[in-house]
Order: sequence, then structure tokens, then C-alpha cells
Amino acid sequence: MTIKRRKYIVKPKLQIKYLLILATIIIISSILIYYMFLDSLLNSPGMDQLSAGAVKNFVRSYTSGFFWVTLIFMAIVLIESIFYFHRLIGPIFFFEKVMAKLKEGDFSVTVHHRHKDETIELANSMNEAVANVRTAVAEDRKKIDSIKVAIDSGETDKAKHLLSELTQWFKIEQQ
Repeated sequence: MTIKRRKYIVKPKLQIKYLLILATIIIISSILIYYMFLDSLLNSPGMDQLSAGAVKNFVRSYTSGFFWVTLIFMAIVLIESIFYFHRLIGPIFFFEKVMAKLKEGDFSVTVHHRHKDETIELANSMNEAVANVRTAVAEDRKKIDSIKVAIDSGETDKAKHLLSELTQWFKIEQQ
């Protein structure tokens, strides 16, 4: 199953949610930083010697500069976040597609990953798990064929023994 992931917004609801959370954090942090710096600047030595008009112009310049720096910083962070989310949420989206195929019983799938994806270890683990299941199913099918032959030839003890070995790879607690 080869699916190319070229879209940057593959799970819009999830990605927009995290972008909004990130934007909110940036805005709240900026407001706090703005007021902390403004307060420290206005209370710094020598500010009391400036006229009210000079202080007003200073605050206006500071506010304007701070606004533009914050806006540019937020734009850069949000754009970079889209690319980062693409490397994180994109593979999750692909894993969901692979899991849907596995749920349908299609064990021919493999999980592809790009070298910049954040989930390479998970992709490799999923590939190993699918390969193990694929191998176990093939072995179980061979055992089933052997059981059929044993039953047809009247060897019930052999069939029972082979049946007890069936799906030994599947680890669950029996109740």
C-alpha cells in the first residue's frame, strides 16, 4: 500500500485545534511580556526626567514595534508548526489508514515513512508486528492443512496435537 503524503493539512480539525492552542499560548505570553517590559522600562531610572509627550511617544513606538515583532514571530512559529505537524500528524493519519486495512484483514500492507517523520520507530514496530502476524497466519494455515490431512486419514491424536499448537503465537490469558 503506497500512499504519498503531500497534503500538509491531512486532519484539519486536529491540526487547526493545535494551531489555535499554539497561537493562544503565543498571544498570552506576548501580552504578559509586553506589560512586564513596559512596566520595567517606564520604572527605569531616568524615565521620570522625560516629558509626558516623550513618554507617550516612547510607549507608542514600543507598542508598535512589539506588535510587529510578535506578529512576525507568531507567523513564523505557526508556519513552522504546520510543517512539524505534517511530520507528526501526517504519519498518524497514514497509520489510521493502515489500521483500517488491517481491520479488514488485509495483512499485505506495510507502513512507509519519510526520513523526517517523527514516528519512524512506531512505523518500524508496526511493520514488524504486521510481518509477525503475516508469518503466524501462514504457519497456522499450514497447520490447518496438516490437521485436515490428519482428520481425513483418521489420525485424530495427531490432529488434536496439531490443533493444540494452532495460534500458539497469540498471547492472551485464558479465563
